Amino acid sequence: MKTYSISTLAQACGLSRSTLLYYDRFGLLKPTGRTGSGYRYYTDADQWRLERIGHFRQAGLTLKEIRAVLS
Repeated sequence: MKTYSISTLAQACGLSRSTLLYYDRFGLLKPTGRTGSGYRYYTDADQWRLERIGHFRQAGLTLKEIRAVLS
């Protein structure tokens, strides 16, 4: 299973690290897990979810609406 750090995933999707931290706090994108030293890590499934969030944002949905759609 391929894993990504928060910075790597953010860069791959053209977002900032702080955006991913905000999505985590808001409940949109939780990391798959944490390393032994406490760093967040993400998988391909998380990247796919983040891309979907981006598509919904481009369509004009609010974060609250996106959270409802994805749950």
